[in-house]
Parts: sequence; C-alpha cells; structure tokens
Amino acid sequence: MPARSARFLVVSAVLVAILSGASSIAAAASCPGANSCPYSALEVIGQRAEGTLRFPQAVAIGPAGGVYVADAESHAVQLFSSTGEFESEWGEAGRGPGQFGSISGLATDAAGNVYVVDAGNERIQKFDATGDFLGQWGSPGSGLGQFHFGGGNLNAPAGGAIAVSGPYVFVADSDNDRIQRFNLDGSGAVAWGTLGSGPGQLSHPRGVAATATGVVVADDDNQRVQVFTTDGVFVAQEGSLGTGPGQFKYPYDVAVDPTGNVLVLDNNNGRVVKLNSTLGFVASFGDEAGPDHLSFPRALAVDAAGDVYVADTANNRIEVFDPSGRLLRAWGSSGRGGGDFSGPRDVATDASGEVLVADTANERVELFDSAHQFVDVIGQSGLGPGQFDTPTAVAFDSSGDVLVADRDNHRVQRFTPGGLPLGNLGGTPAPGTPGALVAPSAIAVDAQGDAIVADTSTNQIESFAPDATVRLDVGGPGDGPGEFSRPQAVAVDGQGDIYVADSGNDRVQELSSTGGQIRTWGSSGTATGLFDDPDGIAVDPAGHVFVADGGNDRIEEFTSTGAFITAWGTRGAADGQLIAPAGLAVDCHGSLIVADRETNRVDVFDGVAPASTCAPPAPPPTPPPPVAVTVKLTRATGVFSHRSLLMTVTCDRACTFVARVTLTAAAGGPHTSIRSPSRKLRAGETVLLRMSLSVRGLAVLRKALGKHRHGLAAAIKVHATARIPPGALAVAPTDYRATVAASR
Repeated sequence: MPARSARFLVVSAVLVAILSGASSIAAAASCPGANSCPYSALEVIGQRAEGTLRFPQAVAIGPAGGVYVADAESHAVQLFSSTGEFESEWGEAGRGPGQFGSISGLATDAAGNVYVVDAGNERIQKFDATGDFLGQWGSPGSGLGQFHFGGGNLNAPAGGAIAVSGPYVFVADSDNDRIQRFNLDGSGAVAWGTLGSGPGQLSHPRGVAATATGVVVADDDNQRVQVFTTDGVFVAQEGSLGTGPGQFKYPYDVAVDPTGNVLVLDNNNGRVVKLNSTLGFVASFGDEAGPDHLSFPRALAVDAAGDVYVADTANNRIEVFDPSGRLLRAWGSSGRGGGDFSGPRDVATDASGEVLVADTANERVELFDSAHQFVDVIGQSGLGPGQFDTPTAVAFDSSGDVLVADRDNHRVQRFTPGGLPLGNLGGTPAPGTPGALVAPSAIAVDAQGDAIVADTSTNQIESFAPDATVRLDVGGPGDGPGEFSRPQAVAVDGQGDIYVADSGNDRVQELSSTGGQIRTWGSSGTATGLFDDPDGIAVDPAGHVFVADGGNDRIEEFTSTGAFITAWGTRGAADGQLIAPAGLAVDCHGSLIVADRETNRVDVFDGVAPASTCAPPAPPPTPPPPVAVTVKLTRATGVFSHRSLLMTVTCDRACTFVARVTLTAAAGGPHTSIRSPSRKLRAGETVLLRMSLSVRGLAVLRKALGKHRHGLAAAIKVHATARIPPGALAVAPTDYRATVAASR
C-alpha cells in the first residue's frame, strides 16, 4: 500500500516505543467453545480493563484501603492500591450473576464486601472483597425493592448510587425519585422521597452517603444537597443553581469525611465543594485551570485519613486530594489512548498485514502495523471532513487509501494512508435513489477496487467505483431471496461474489458480483450452523467463510457453499472467549482478526486460514521541502515619522502566512510588537506589508530612545504554511526570522 508521510512515521515511532506492551500473545492451550482448536495461538490487542478506564462513574474505598473503581464501558470492577497500582478485576458485560451493564455506584461494608449498582440491569449485586459473587436483589420497576436508574450511555449516563453504614444499604433510585434502604442482604426494604422540589422531595437523586445517624443525598435536578435521618426524616438542605459558594450545577455525588464535613461533587462546575456538618460552605477545589482540572467528575469517596478520591470521568482517571484540597496523585490509563478501544465494531487488513480498527465509541479509526503495534489515529468526533459520528466499518481500497463507514453522518469517507480526507462516497439524497446512504454499516472492496457498502437503514447493498460512480444498487427490506434486514457486514471472495451478514434475518446471503442471489444459509438458533445476530463476515484465500455470530458469542466457519466446518468461542473475557464479536478480517499470515465489541479489544487467532505472501510496506515518500519565504525590508528609516515599517513577503508556493515584528529600543530595552493578519499568497506572488505601530507602542519607543536616532532593532518573524490540496502530503511550515537595524 502507499506509504505514509514523515509526520505519520515519526508519531508512530514515538508511540510504538511507549506502547510496545499493548499486545499479548498466548498459545492456544485451550479453545473455549470448540471440540478441536482451529487456531494455534491467540494475540490480544488493547486492554479490556487492567487499569484502563473508560468513563469511570463509581469509586469506593475498602476497609483495608483498597480503591474500587468501575466505569461505564468496561463492565468490570477494578481494584487498585491507594497509590494507584492495579491489583485485580472482576465482571464482564451481561445479565448473569457477576455480569454487568452500566455500573453507576460502588460501596463497601465493614467486612470488606462490595456492593455494585448494576444500573444497566436495574439491580444491586454483592461480592466479597476478592470479587466472589454473594448475591443480588432488585428488578426493573417502581415497587418497593425495584429500581429505575435510567440512562446507561455516555450521553444519558445511568443514575443510581449506593452507600453502606452499619446494618443498612442506602440506594439512590434516581428515576423513581426516591431513596431506598435495605438490610445488608437486600431484605427489609423501605423507601422515602417523592418527585418535587420541596423539603424532603427529590428530583433525580444521583449521590448518597451515610453515617450512623444520617443520610446525605445529592439531589441532582434540584441543584442541592439534602440531609435525612436513617429513617428518612428530612433534616436540612443547602444549595441552588449557580457557580458561587454553596451553589451547584448538577451535583452527582456526596461523601462525609472523618470530621463530619460533607463533600459534594459539583459535576458541571468541575469541582469538589466542602461543606461543614451544618452545610455551611467551607471551600472548593479541583476547578483550578491546568492539566489536573476536573472534567465532569461523577463519583467520589473519602478514606480514613480524609483523603478524597475523585472519578475524573471525562479525563478517564482517578485524582486524589488531601483534606485541604491539594492534589496528591492521579492514575488511570485512558481508554482513549492510542492502542486501546471503546466498543470496536470492525477491522480490516491490507496486503502487508497492517490493520485498521473502527474504534466506534471513541469516534475514530486506529491503525496498527503488521506486528500489531499502534501507529496512529485517523479522525475525531464531529460532522466535518475527517470527523466521525459512529464509525462502524473500515476497509483498505486497492490503492491503499482508507475507507470508513461514517454511519450517523450518512456517508463513507475516503482518506489517504496518512489520514488526510479525500472525499465521500454516497450521500443522503432521497432514500431509494441509487447511491443514497442513510446508515452505512459495512464495507468491502473487490478486486476491481469497487467499494461494496451495506446500509442497515435502507437494507440495500450499494457498490461504488473508485470515482464514486454507483455500480450496484440491490436489496430492500424483507426476508426473501435478495432481501435484507439490518445487513451488518459484507465480504468479497476472489471471484467477486458478495457475502452479506443478514443480521435481522439471522442468515448469510451470497450474491454474484452483479447482485444476483446465489444462495442463503443459516437461521435463528444456538446450534452450530445457526445464528443469533451475525455481525461480521470474512472470506479466506481458500474461499472459506467466517461469521461473527454476535448473539451467540462465537465464530463459525463454513465452506464457500455454506457447509458448516467448525466453531469456537464462549461468552466471557478470558483468553479465547468473546462477548458480542463483530467485524472480521483475514490477514496475509492466515490469522483471523476479530473486533470483540464488549470486551473493548481485538483478538487475533493465528493459523486459522491459509497464509499468503505478505507484501512489504512501501518506503515513505520524500516529503516536499518547506515553503521558501523571502522577506525584504523596503524602508528601515523614518519609523517614528511614518509610524510603520514597510516590507515585502514572497512564498515559492501557495501559502498562508502571518508576520510579526518586534521593535526594541537598545539591547534588552523596552519593546513593542506588531502582528499582521493572516494572508494568503499564490506561488511566487509578492505582497507589500505596512506594519503600523500603535500610538502607545510609539510612545514607549520614543521615550526609550530619547534624542538618539539609532539603537532601534526590528526582529522580524514570518510563519508560513503551504496551502495544499486534499490528499497531498503535508508541507512543513517555515518560520522566517531576521533582525535588522532601524532608525527614527
């Protein structure tokens, strides 16, 4: 494939050195879900949890000082030492005991047991200090002992919080606008609170803390804190909407320190507010400008020494403050870091073995070299060129460019290998018009270089030539031959036949290169050869078809005609296990690469398919030289009389530049600066600049020079950047610097 720019390779070298331990390789000693193991080794790219944080929303301190942390997307409880060393973890995505949806609250009791608000499943789960499951209670609803925590995604985070004191467990039942109290085993439920803004009423309570005598509640939508007895009798309240002392913007959590002060996590103000035991304002911290600034913090806990542990949620880290609010330390590896993923949906590989990953929840695409070391990121969240809204599928085209199905922006974007946007395929004309894309969710590229796109909204299969001409437009909603229901993946074999994971119909359809239906296999079920929401598909050089059977948490292999060969995978987060596998690709080494969505990782199963010859990556092209800038000072005298300097600027190619002149009276003396607005030049064009002093600047220089005519120095800097067409290699910017003598 075409090589990348020099900038791309420099970033790669630095990050590979930092992240060289991001992948792990294990022999296939066991093969979950298979009678005989079809792969020889397993490599894991990315971290499921293991100290990586993805939107942490819960934190608690154990009686031995250990720190428990859970977040929205890892579906696990992680245990750290008080200084931030990762120790252990438990849990995975799911609905069974020890499995979680979105976790929104953690608490510990005096025996060290851990209570988890499993908001995604509307229940409380209880574990011992090492993560062994002890029990659970709760179900969806508004009856006593039932919960409605609400939310469950990053845009509408789940409510729910929990606190333990003595024999009681207190739960903020957010969308039921109440607090529920239980015995430690979940029995004896009582509740208080109704929707409203009066004393004792609640509106979406998100945080709760408890002592032997009282319960403190973060009454989120009422922008206040309330205190109750442990029996639910209203005692006091404090707060209103604002940024001042004792005011809040959506308080998310509360805690009580060893001296009785109440700590409030003021989410939208990005700070911790300390109130005394009578709710009088004492101080706030965490909102200071700088790299340690809290960004949408959503949970806090206090240890026996009074140190405050804050889940700095949007920054994916834990920050620890002493009782006075001084930052002591911070820890956590962000799930937005290079080489980690959040909900990856698809993978692709090229002839050299390089790998693309659609890092969907992080709104980006990541590139790895043939050794599966992280190289670079393409894109970010947004609507413009090079930006994404739910990138769900990726592919390399025949020229080495990158294609990305930007699903919720209703387009497929094309990029150079270095990540520069080249344009779009498709668009959003009237649905049913050839080339219309509403929710493109899968891409494959055939031997001609045509891009085959599956649209899950229109249930169409579209094919685009390299010049974006529509070649194929087939399908439509239904369960008949050539009809589809939510097609989630496509693949192309050596003859140009198209294989479609027809997810809503739980089957695979094979089409000819012209869109004619050839055959169908599979139906709903759990037995081998059957499917539950197939979400990925790939074809190897021998024509075997691999299907990611997402709802059954496994991979199935078939012949080209649909005869079942083998399957492997069971639900879980251990090596060889899978949770909702999605996109698939077969690389030149014969490995099957799997985007395992709910474990936030990519699995590489070696030895599954026949190997082919891996093409060496092309060497990087020599980048163009920097912009050549010529600057001439046309008049260095008469600065005071004309109140300006005159100069000309020329670029050897089309450029955008900014000029800055600093006039200094004598060495190290008083000075004033003049800055030009940004200007654009054509190649070889010369522009005359008049750099005018302000009245104040002129007065400063006059006073400094007195009667002397000379001793005035003009330091000139021109910063020029080449203007390049989309897809061209970037040109390094140029800084022109010179110092000349000037006079009055």
